[in-house]
Amino acid sequence: MRCSLYLQYFNKDIPRSKGRKLSKKTLARFSEEKLVKILNDADIKYEVKSCAYPRITWEKTRIYILDSNLHKGTILKLIERKL
Repeated sequence: MRCSLYLQYFNKDIPRSKGRKLSKKTLARFSEEKLVKILNDADIKYEVKSCAYPRITWEKTRIYILDSNLHKGTILKLIERKL
């Protein structure tokens, strides 16, 4: 199963209505290096592409396209626990 994670999901400066998925308290410790480490530790294969987030099209960001048997919500909970 393939799913995508935009870096905007982890941006503590945008509201949930614009796409943030995790709490601001959790995201205070977030970095892209930690995300890569969590994905590698969980043995989740991914590729990174440059793109624009659909809700904030004027900001360029990156998207992680994951190839995993886990659902997106499960992966987000895993990331939240590891941060």
